Amino acid sequence: MTPEEVFLRYRDVLQSLSAETLDRLDAVVAPDVRFRDPFHDVRGADSMKGVFSALFESARNIVYDIDDWACGADSVYFRWTLKAELSGKPWSVTGVTQAHFDDAGRVSDHVEYWDAASQFYERFPVIGSLLRCIRRRIARP
Repeated sequence: MTPEEVFLRYRDVLQSLSAETLDRLDAVVAPDVRFRDPFHDVRGADSMKGVFSALFESARNIVYDIDDWACGADSVYFRWTLKAELSGKPWSVTGVTQAHFDDAGRVSDHVEYWDAASQFYERFPVIGSLLRCIRRRIARP
């Protein structure tokens, strides 16, 4: 398989993932895959599924859309948006992922880059107010 074919397979699984379909990850990730995002750094397909399972437990009406990507020889970079309801309120996160593939065409390393401060923490009353205040002070000329 070409790197783009490997990615397209992975993309299709990610975009259709739900609490009921987590086992589909087994076909596209290595058993010892490393998954990293601003909150997690786990190793193993079961641990990666645990991260997604926790997301499905806490958020509702999740839509995950990958809208742009670039493939290299053994990796891909893709931009995504996750939209959901969190605590009954709309929530949206945009990020970029770097994924590496092993020789078998499975994802061996998945690293998500997104701004947890502005896209997550600022939703909370106390810490959100503090972060917005800090952001305004830093942005002053």
